[in-house]
Amino acid sequence: MVSFENVFTLCLILLNVYFVYIYWIYILGISIFYFVFRVTRYNFRQTLDIGRKGVVITGCDTGFGHSLAKRLNEWGYTVYAGVLNEEGPGAKVLQSHQSDRFHVVKLDVTKDEDVQQLLEYVSGTGKGLWAVVNNAGMNFPGDVELATVDQYKKCAEVNLFGMIRVIKAFLPHVRKSKGRIVNMSSVMGRFAWPSGSVYTITKHGIENMSDSLRIEMKKFGVKVSVIEPGQFSSATSVCGPDQLKRLKKEIDYMWEQATEDVRQTYGRAYFDALYHSMKTIGTEDGRKLSVGPVINAIEDALINVKPKARYVVGGSFSIVDHLAVLAKMYSFLPEFVSDWIIERMTGCGSFPR
Repeated sequence: MVSFENVFTLCLILLNVYFVYIYWIYILGISIFYFVFRVTRYNFRQTLDIGRKGVVITGCDTGFGHSLAKRLNEWGYTVYAGVLNEEGPGAKVLQSHQSDRFHVVKLDVTKDEDVQQLLEYVSGTGKGLWAVVNNAGMNFPGDVELATVDQYKKCAEVNLFGMIRVIKAFLPHVRKSKGRIVNMSSVMGRFAWPSGSVYTITKHGIENMSDSLRIEMKKFGVKVSVIEPGQFSSATSVCGPDQLKRLKKEIDYMWEQATEDVRQTYGRAYFDALYHSMKTIGTEDGRKLSVGPVINAIEDALINVKPKARYVVGGSFSIVDHLAVLAKMYSFLPEFVSDWIIERMTGCGSFPR
């Protein structure tokens, strides 16, 4: 004989199965919608024809800036490609493409005179200015207790204050054309990273400054976007030979400036590990990532009628860029969870062997 309790239990089980089924159907539907949206969004976007108006790009010696300058040149834009070293190999490649609408100019974003000279040069061409892409930057590892104040200042002078210097110089021109400001940040502008504060605080600053500027410029019709690449180190020059030489000197300087207590506490191996982490992070199995996804995001920010405020661009050689995923989740996680995740990812809870 079937009891009431058995019937009731069976109904509960069937109801639970039904809700689980509905739940997964819902998740599947949302996933399919999101996938289709991501695939088709680019094809159905409204774009602007900016004509012969120019785009200023900083940090074009290598990496994203170098590739972006060549891409925009191929598509017929007027480009002002700022390079730190006019005699460097990257500058020489760009100089081979120079024309009446493709200009390679000396630009150290830490120097007021360089920025002013570029401003005068752009104004002198008479073609107008549509956008500024702030790409120039440098990376530098070091624990808070190890990095010197001068090293914090050096990184901030390029990544943060250099960007602000360029924006303030060119903003009147961009404002008049109702153009675009595109700032290169990083997914690490969204979360903390051990041995990374010298670099990440500049990216946090870029994020906040860009948000303020975006809100301020709405009344003028100027759009401001932030590009947040994930793990693209192998696609840039951040771990190139010249940069590694500079980094080795900075690590040695940190050791020289450290107190005896700090030296005994951390040991030379800890300092060396900072260098080797940067030396190995740039490549995996000798492969290099394509910068294409990042360049596509910048291009969209420049000509899309409705550009996004933020473009998170996942990289890495894995199926999933864990840094990009963490960037999207970080603000929702309690600190004890995010700290645990980062400690597992970096091994920062122990000294290097």
